[in-house]
Amino acid sequence: MILILYFQYKIEDLEGLCNQLMAIFRTIGEALFYSTQNQSVGIILSDVQTRTSIDFDAYPYFSKISIDSYIDINDLTTLLGNRNISVRQSQEDIENMNEIQNNIITCRRFPQRHMLPAESRDTGALIAKSFPFAKKMLKFAYHIIGLMSFYPRWKAIHLRIEGDLMQLSAIRDVGLETFTKSQLQQTIDMISITPNLSAVYIASGIQDEKYNNAVNIISKEFPHLAITRKKDILKASPAIKEEFEALCLEEQALIDWLVCVGAPFFAGLHASSFAYLAGYMRHYRGFDKETTHLYPDYQPCWDAWFPRV
Repeated sequence: MILILYFQYKIEDLEGLCNQLMAIFRTIGEALFYSTQNQSVGIILSDVQTRTSIDFDAYPYFSKISIDSYIDINDLTTLLGNRNISVRQSQEDIENMNEIQNNIITCRRFPQRHMLPAESRDTGALIAKSFPFAKKMLKFAYHIIGLMSFYPRWKAIHLRIEGDLMQLSAIRDVGLETFTKSQLQQTIDMISITPNLSAVYIASGIQDEKYNNAVNIISKEFPHLAITRKKDILKASPAIKEEFEALCLEEQALIDWLVCVGAPFFAGLHASSFAYLAGYMRHYRGFDKETTHLYPDYQPCWDAWFPRV
């Protein structure tokens, strides 16, 4: 019997969308590496998780959702099958489970080992150009990007000021109000550095009141700039908007993230996994460097974990 080495991601604690995606991408990267070492390799898919409220005002903060909220499993099976990597949707799908328990390697978002630049580049290119996100999520993202294309020149900006940030000690130390003011000023700066913008797409999960306050502040600086978000854009398509509102919060965040990945210009906080991973994808998709802005604070681990070679 051929013994297969399986890789499985682990998601826990307060890991939102892009920390989860990093764990999944890491698992695929490890499987790709070992598949080139004369090793029979597979990956095991498992559930992911979604937050139950935007500001973590309901406990438990996360609940499980199926991996097919993020991934087209059939397309992933084909993609990795072409690299001689098998895909299983759960451990129960594997025959002779007792014989493979010692051959399952658990992956988190951080590196398992030292990766050479060529490997990082090849893995990044495969993920950025070929990773099969769920078709339903892509449909929403492409619809939004298509409608935003009405504007001659637009930029997506990730505005990370949700209340769940208070789980981070650094944010508690400065206070959410002070942090929010800082992020709004950074947003204004990120708009200023891209000349001749006609519109800005705000990628954020904040509630209406907080969003409207942010828009008012930005509009005072740029009174002729159109400012919008997914919720507003989808009003023009009632059936699609109704379908969107039935999605869980992490699925809605994935749509925002895919819009940021595909936007002609993008800016976001470097310390946020959401913004950094969007920049990572844009890098390997060949976007011009000047179209992506990741502003301070700097988070060195992202560049070490998922380098843009």
